[in-house]
Amino acid sequence: MDTRTKALGVSVVSSALVLLLVAEASQAGVETARAANGAETTKISTNGRSAFALLSAGDTNGFLNASYDEIADTSALDFAYATPDGTDPDLVILIAGAGEIPNEAFTITRTTAHLTVTTPFLVTRCVVSLETGFFDCAPGSSVTFDLVWARSGISTVLEKTKRVETLGPVITKFHGEYEQLSASVSGTWDAYAAADMFGELFDSKGTTLVREMTIKSKH
Repeated sequence: MDTRTKALGVSVVSSALVLLLVAEASQAGVETARAANGAETTKISTNGRSAFALLSAGDTNGFLNASYDEIADTSALDFAYATPDGTDPDLVILIAGAGEIPNEAFTITRTTAHLTVTTPFLVTRCVVSLETGFFDCAPGSSVTFDLVWARSGISTVLEKTKRVETLGPVITKFHGEYEQLSASVSGTWDAYAAADMFGELFDSKGTTLVREMTIKSKH
């Protein structure tokens, strides 16, 4: 496994979140905006339950978060994953996206979740240099996910947190208070398949979790 790609993926991964900027009004729960410099931001507010996964298959690593907002009655998805470029060891391909998905695409209980969807929103494909950090992004192809979460272990964590992380052209922010259960995640995404990936199940317990993801277009 390319450790540099893994490090980039883990950074993508550990960003269990998404979106930033002043957003144009969309539907409650999910807002999107595009800045004059081309950067696109999606903001996802969740009063309800959500499921997080660290995507990992060989040298491909990333994260995914799916959520259902009980107030707005909307579901949302955000994700990012990096994979080595097959022709240049200095380059990785970063795939990222965030937006609303149909409610029937995501079902969740306190201890289980299931996501089955082909992204109905814009997906961005970036070529990133591991040496210089420079990147170039353009619209990419839709990605199909079919993932299942099942609670693992017996621990329960009550947490309040605020976090900001940067992965190449992707800036992720998250803040909120929630109950957290560990979970095992299995299934497929894009051309990849994996079992027993690390996951978490969240319940905001009546509060609102806010995730922001900003994807820059060029550096």
